[in-house]
Amino acid sequence: MRATLLLAALSAASGVSAAVNAAAVRSQTPYSCNAVGGVGATFEQDMSVMHSKFPDLHLYVDTPSHGFPPSYSIMHCLATVEFSEPDFGAGNRQARFAISNVTWSNNNLTLEKGDNFKTLRGKVDLNIEVSNLTSPVHYPIGKDRYSSNLVNLEVNPAIGVDEPYNGKFEFTAKNPNPTFTPCFLGRSSHVLKFDFDIYALTVDGGVSSAGWNVDFGLIYEECHWTPESDNWGQTKIKDWESCTYRDTNQTAVKRKLRGLY
Repeated sequence: MRATLLLAALSAASGVSAAVNAAAVRSQTPYSCNAVGGVGATFEQDMSVMHSKFPDLHLYVDTPSHGFPPSYSIMHCLATVEFSEPDFGAGNRQARFAISNVTWSNNNLTLEKGDNFKTLRGKVDLNIEVSNLTSPVHYPIGKDRYSSNLVNLEVNPAIGVDEPYNGKFEFTAKNPNPTFTPCFLGRSSHVLKFDFDIYALTVDGGVSSAGWNVDFGLIYEECHWTPESDNWGQTKIKDWESCTYRDTNQTAVKRKLRGLY
């Protein structure tokens, strides 16, 4: 029902019919998930799933250090993908979404008995940056920032414990605490940045093929925007970024935190 509400809202408002793709990608762990061709995020055509793909990411045996042998395998990716609010509809009928479940998958996971694949993490934070940029430009140009965690799941697949495992891997877990986004109006001054934290750990070795997919199932509610809708998030920073015009012999850009509440 909620998916139907969203589709009705989106189709009535903006005629969305194609998959939504990220406008920009950044990575804090470029050696394991490269921002250039190594991270991808799209929304399913019916907006029921947010697909995240990490072609370079793989489970590997940790490199020995200080004379100690490796005792576990690990993988980790920290990446940010950027969308704009118009990607999610506009008009008189709006919708908001939350993450209901997370599915991790890989084409070839190899574990020996006792490797014990004990930890899988899928975490997503949503940061919304709101600019007061106008035409013509009026200074100072500022940005407010609103942030909230949408999902933070850490699960134990419990495979490779009493027997080996070799083959395609897929694991799904429900999100017990779905957090809804705010209502989206389609404002171009609103930039949506999704921060991904993907992590895995074994007790004693194990490897995977390169390429992990993490799919986030979505649920929806139809909503009606009010000014209070913009007072969203677990963290709110007013004037998170502030830029002023250049005067002779003066710095052109000033950036500082002004209000955290």
